[in-house]
Amino acid sequence: MTDLLEFRAVYDAGTENQTFVNGLVSIVPKQARYLVYSSIISHFQALFRFIQIQALPQLRNLSVSGNNFTEIKVSSSQECSLEVLDLSGNHFTGDFLDTLSRLVTCKGIRILNLSHNKLRKISVKLSIGNSMVSVDLSYNRISGSIPSSFFLSCKSLKFLDVSSNQLVGGIPENMSKNCRRLQKLNASSNFITTFRLEQCTSLQELDVSFNNISETVFWKDCDALKVLNLSDNQFSGPFLSVFGNRSLPQVFKSLEVLQADHNSFTGEIPTVPPTLEALDLSCNKFSSSNTNICLSKSKLQSLVLVYNRLRGPVLNLAMNCSNLKMLDLSINFVTGSLPGNICSRLSKLQHLILWGNNLEGRIPATIDECSELVTLHLSHNNLTGVIPEEISRLKNLSLLVLNNNMLSGEIPASLAKMQNIRGLLLGHNKLQGGLPGELRNTNSLIHLAVNDNQLAGPIPSWIGCSVKEDQYDIKYPYLMVLLFNVQPSICKGYNEVFILQGIRFHEFQQLPIATRCQTWYFLSPPGFNIYLISSNTQGVSPWCIDLSFNSFTGTIPAEFGAMQNLYSLNLAHNLLTGAVPSTVGNLKELEWLDLSYNQLESHIPGSLTNLTFLKYFNISHNKLLGGIPQSGQLPTFPASSYEGNPGLCGIPLAECHGNDYNLDNHSGDEDDDEDFCTTYEQLIDLPIKVLAPKKFIADHNNL
Repeated sequence: MTDLLEFRAVYDAGTENQTFVNGLVSIVPKQARYLVYSSIISHFQALFRFIQIQALPQLRNLSVSGNNFTEIKVSSSQECSLEVLDLSGNHFTGDFLDTLSRLVTCKGIRILNLSHNKLRKISVKLSIGNSMVSVDLSYNRISGSIPSSFFLSCKSLKFLDVSSNQLVGGIPENMSKNCRRLQKLNASSNFITTFRLEQCTSLQELDVSFNNISETVFWKDCDALKVLNLSDNQFSGPFLSVFGNRSLPQVFKSLEVLQADHNSFTGEIPTVPPTLEALDLSCNKFSSSNTNICLSKSKLQSLVLVYNRLRGPVLNLAMNCSNLKMLDLSINFVTGSLPGNICSRLSKLQHLILWGNNLEGRIPATIDECSELVTLHLSHNNLTGVIPEEISRLKNLSLLVLNNNMLSGEIPASLAKMQNIRGLLLGHNKLQGGLPGELRNTNSLIHLAVNDNQLAGPIPSWIGCSVKEDQYDIKYPYLMVLLFNVQPSICKGYNEVFILQGIRFHEFQQLPIATRCQTWYFLSPPGFNIYLISSNTQGVSPWCIDLSFNSFTGTIPAEFGAMQNLYSLNLAHNLLTGAVPSTVGNLKELEWLDLSYNQLESHIPGSLTNLTFLKYFNISHNKLLGGIPQSGQLPTFPASSYEGNPGLCGIPLAECHGNDYNLDNHSGDEDDDEDFCTTYEQLIDLPIKVLAPKKFIADHNNL
């Protein structure tokens, strides 16, 4: 019979009992080397009879993760051959070293995983042991400080994870002296106050984020360190004080990633080592830039300095970082204009994010030299002049956000050449003219916001049929917040997209930019896909349209009923006339509908009762008449959603009398059969999978 190298215990609800667990070894071949014993005991606590494991002389790898084991019973007279032991996801309590001492007969264990248990302390009884290579104690309840005896014998230790516990005090200094092969240390999410590295010859990754450290960490050079995370601590003062006032290139020869956000560092942005690829110093108190932030042959690709106190022409600090792909200086006090040579110096830029500053002047015509640009976010500045035609040459541009500036002129028709554009947000400017007809040729535009401008003319019908791609992915490396104002008369159709890097959502919520009006938020996490699939070559539709606070005239195009993915439609504060098209009732995904402050006439179509996901509805201040349809959601909205229409009646307004009540308006079964869009008949029945923001509202506390 061939040796069995792997034996996996399969969960069987019919045999879920202690007899099954403790008797399982009797059916395991003696020559088994790998045994997975996971998620069998799930409804009661049990004793893990390790003595039966010792009866398997060739067993090297054992996993009993995801059970309810609370204690181990070991035979002190019988050796075991284990090298890898996974006890994670159980209910082991008490002392880690006490648990480890029970396995004293397993002298060959090199990898031990006790994460996600209920261990409470690390005593001074024993050392971790010279044979141990990897120890994971994360996500337990270990309190107190780590005793120095823990590191008396640790010659082989390479990986140690004590994150997400309740450790206080400091990491013993003898760790760096005795554990000289240590490559990765994760001590994040504790209450550690001091941490000093006397030696770090082999250390490659160090994470001490989310602690209370405030003192100098590095006294020696760390030539091998590649990843360093100091974020969310109590550091203050000049940044280099953490490193004994030595320069970063002097301390680190291999560092690739440095995170030190959410501290209170002050002064100047430091010069980074040539090897560094990503730097995040957001949410600090840095006030001055450094024109030498990048040395020659710098590999820096991501520079995120969000929410500091940087002032003046700070953009100059990045000009020597020729390999930059991400530059985010949002929420600072950056002044001056966008340098005309920014793209010639930073030709590899993919994401230029500068919202919430005091930039002035024009967007340079040389912007097209950033040929790899995917994101251009310049909102909430003081930019003037026209939108340069050269932007249309950015073939990879996916998100263009220029709202809340003082841009003027017309929307360039050449923007239609950007075949990858997903989001076009130009609201709160001084743009004139109409929506260029050429935009109907864009293949991927799903978010169009031109609110609060001086645009006029009829609303083009092609908006409802503008997306023709069969399939596309939208993936961004940052958290996006879609903000909708619930008080549009105050903030003029406030519909914006904010990119949050280095700043968390709950911090963003405290900013004046987010608190001036009552708002709703939709969150798109980093790396999230908005994945639209159509089995028909006609494609899919936009999912957010905001044309509010302009001077658009004419009627609402019936073609809008083809936008089967639409969740937000805002046409408020225009000069629209005619009836509300019954085809609006076909927008089954709609959550936000605002048609207020126009000159719309006739009755409210009964087809609107088909809209069952509405969270905001406003049709006030028009010339509508008749009864409000009493089925579906419509009567559940407040009277303010209907006020300013003297001819309207019915809940939530006054009761209808006599001929005021129109029975035709109370049926949700209306169907408009006209071929109002060349693609509508094909679109209406498409099997489309949409992951829209309403599907993934995130946990604010974790962002």
